[in-house]
Amino acid sequence: MSQAIQKRIAYIGAGQMCEAIFSGLISSGAILPDHILLYDVNESRLTDLQSRYRTNILTPSAHAYEDLVSWADIVFLSVRPQDARETLSKAGMLFRPDQTVISIMGGVKLSFLEEYIKNAAVVRVMPNTPMLVMEGAAGIALGARCTSQTEELVTSIFNVIGSSYVLPESLIDPLTGISGCGPAFAYLFIESLADGGVEMGLSRDVALSLAAQCLIGAGKMVLKTNTHPGILKDRVCSPGGGTIAGVHTLEEGKFRGVVMDAVVESIRR
Repeated sequence: MSQAIQKRIAYIGAGQMCEAIFSGLISSGAILPDHILLYDVNESRLTDLQSRYRTNILTPSAHAYEDLVSWADIVFLSVRPQDARETLSKAGMLFRPDQTVISIMGGVKLSFLEEYIKNAAVVRVMPNTPMLVMEGAAGIALGARCTSQTEELVTSIFNVIGSSYVLPESLIDPLTGISGCGPAFAYLFIESLADGGVEMGLSRDVALSLAAQCLIGAGKMVLKTNTHPGILKDRVCSPGGGTIAGVHTLEEGKFRGVVMDAVVESIRR
């Protein structure tokens, strides 16, 4: 069991990324469901989450933001970026100096957040969906009122459900192109590996399992051995063997260039 987080955490917006974060925290044992409060305009979504995770929920009302802020130690802003201004115009002035506000709204900068949030420490985080299975990656940019204690608190939350990287805000978008968008690219690669196996006679279930496990294993090899992936690739490519023939085919298709272009285009968008 992970070290307990002795804080009450509220979420304004209960979408898929929000669920990935709090469900990972619950699954790890780092926080109890009754220390989590979810608010969303979609009441059926709230009811579904409460039934599955046993969290507290707060349905829309005239005093919803006041109730949420008064209850919480940490507040996640997880609404759609296009709804940020409306949400902050209602909730921004309610936050206290003893609170931490964590925004996971893509593209919403710290300067914008701190225009509305005048008291609390503000942190911008770019998480990713593998936090659902405690294998996530989070880029963290600290606002002007953050202290070393703020940094320790926020990294402790995200290290429970993966890895965290404290970066200058200017590097959050480049990180997003890899860790935020990258899972979708990885899913395409898994599907493609599996399709190749199916074409050669493997069942779909076996092929998908093999392909997914292949990426898990390869990723862990890079992280655990601290060895450059090019060296690890060379170790698999025996002279005249099947792997180097496959690598040749990928290079003919400009595999590396296409992946790099995908990352760059995602960052630009």
